Amino acid sequence: MPYIEIKTRKQIDSTLAQKIINKQCVSAVLTTGVITKPAKKLFDDNDVAYAENVPERIFMESEAQEEG
Repeated sequence: MPYIEIKTRKQIDSTLAQKIINKQCVSAVLTTGVITKPAKKLFDDNDVAYAENVPERIFMESEAQEEG
């Protein structure tokens, strides 16, 4: 079943991007850091959506809404 992978790290490089792609079940990646250009190309070539520089507070607000 496809899922969204969330990473809280400063950078996703092509090595990590390839590891994520190799799982073959990740449809999107969200990170609080940046994604390098080579990693973005790998994601694009493998139809994995991505978003970078996502503020951590968005995850905290979402978690609070789910619990309430």
